Amino acid sequence: MPFHFLELPAELREIILRLLLIHETPIIAHACYHLKPPGKVLLGLTPAICRVSRAVHAEAIAILYSKNVFQAHPTFLATWPFAMDHQRPVLSGQCASQIKRWHVRIRVDVDPFYQAADVVRTFTGMDEVEIEVFRASWAIGTYEALEGFIKIRGVRRAKVHGSLGKKYARWLEGVMMSPVGAEIVELDPQSLDSQDR
Repeated sequence: MPFHFLELPAELREIILRLLLIHETPIIAHACYHLKPPGKVLLGLTPAICRVSRAVHAEAIAILYSKNVFQAHPTFLATWPFAMDHQRPVLSGQCASQIKRWHVRIRVDVDPFYQAADVVRTFTGMDEVEIEVFRASWAIGTYEALEGFIKIRGVRRAKVHGSLGKKYARWLEGVMMSPVGAEIVELDPQSLDSQDR
């Protein structure tokens, strides 16, 4: 007797699709612009399930893109999101629009190549945004590259770490997780940094 995947209850199909399509591989930085997994990683994903039928495709794609963490491109941010390899970005706008979990590396000792409005439009209301701030030297650079991130609201889980003070990082996390439309009193990041050292 044939097995019909779509005849399973929706909850059970979701559990199966999550097992096939979600990875929890930590992604770390090995160089300024290259984000790679630690060593050779076999993700164990089975995206071929998306080809079974249109109905399965619709359910599977939603899980694949909304539940995995994607990297924002260091220059183009959400225009070229990628999972494990920056040379293989997600180019489909339809797929990219379903991404809800982000890891962003922000270099604060150079001018940003993106506009604050693009940052707000891309990351407001996401399920998760992790910002990793870095710079060549602690004393070099300002927080101009974070200007757009200060205006983000409605993020369910925000994490900020790297080359910035802990107090400013916690403040920025709180700002990003505040409700959409909330007004926030801005802080001077340089003064907080000097307190954290």
